[in-house]
Amino acid sequence: IPAAVPKAGLVLLAVLTMVVLEGAFRKWVPLFGEGMWKYLMYFSKDIIFATIIFLPVRSAPSEALKVFQNWVLKGCALLLVGALVSSVYDFNPVGAILTTRACIVLPVLALLAVPRLAGLPLRRVALLLAFFTILNFALGVEQNRLPTDHILNRYSETGMDIVEVDSGVRATGTFSYLVGIGLLSSVGIWAGLVLMGLAGKLWQRIGAWATLAAGFGCGLTAVSRGPFVVGVAMVAGWLFLSKESISVAVRGLIAGVFCVLVASGIGITPVFSELGQGLMQRSEGAGDTFNERAFGQLNETVSALRMAPLGNGFGTQQVGGQYYATGQMGFNGFESPLPRLVMETGALGLIGYLVVCAGAILALQRAKRKAPSAGARAALLA
Repeated sequence: IPAAVPKAGLVLLAVLTMVVLEGAFRKWVPLFGEGMWKYLMYFSKDIIFATIIFLPVRSAPSEALKVFQNWVLKGCALLLVGALVSSVYDFNPVGAILTTRACIVLPVLALLAVPRLAGLPLRRVALLLAFFTILNFALGVEQNRLPTDHILNRYSETGMDIVEVDSGVRATGTFSYLVGIGLLSSVGIWAGLVLMGLAGKLWQRIGAWATLAAGFGCGLTAVSRGPFVVGVAMVAGWLFLSKESISVAVRGLIAGVFCVLVASGIGITPVFSELGQGLMQRSEGAGDTFNERAFGQLNETVSALRMAPLGNGFGTQQVGGQYYATGQMGFNGFESPLPRLVMETGALGLIGYLVVCAGAILALQRAKRKAPSAGARAALLA
């Protein structure tokens, strides 16, 4: 009998659902395409997530949670100090709200959510994300083949040009813009690795392989090299950083072979081949090198640190803040998130952000030590 999902778990599943689907509501439901309803839909996932703090705590603080709390609070404090110093130079209130939400509010909400989520099977979370990954891959394949003016290929902001390459439209799936399905590619690969670790039966391993394939497929439908490279790095790291992951993967080889045979039989393999060729064509014609794509954000971050070690204005780099200040959607100098964070919060803010990320990783590694099985340890490594 499956374990009951706690109320906080239902909230988390609802949040993840809205993360994936709020863009679809804003694109295809007229009510949510303009005015206050558009902003309410955009923040719907945050509003739902915030309700988790009103639910009861279900477990005492674990060692892993204590590690996470220690690092998150220190990191958020550094971010706040960096934001205050940068505000001396310039301040955009709308952008400041958006940056505070992303870098401080959401990590703190995650910290508060963890003890309320005790009893939520990780497989439930991974299965939900697996479903959305497969859904978006199927939708992305269809969008890739459709003309740019088709309703399925619109962005949530009407009037924006749809990106098209030689192989077809760069698909967005259910998301507002192109970046969403690229991020889901990494999330889907994570879900596949978790399901692989937790799988005990053949059909569960088949589902894990299908999720992994759909995760890579989402990146291919977006015709984006970044998600593909990140996905390969994730799988390689998962395999080679732990003997347990290798044993889990070996146990799943039969299911993997079965998936390949079925995909070939029903004509899915050529889809991946066509999408892969499109990605290669774009890579060859893009005019940039692998180093520029792989390390471009790092180089931009170094440049931002040289330009504004103390920041150059809190909230000034957010696209929403730009729209508030100028009436135009766009980036204020940098497109990549890390240099934009430096311009908003300086070196202190960047360090704070890295401390928050490190805390999450260290907490998961601490939890991995007490995992009850090799499969659970492999899932937590993912």
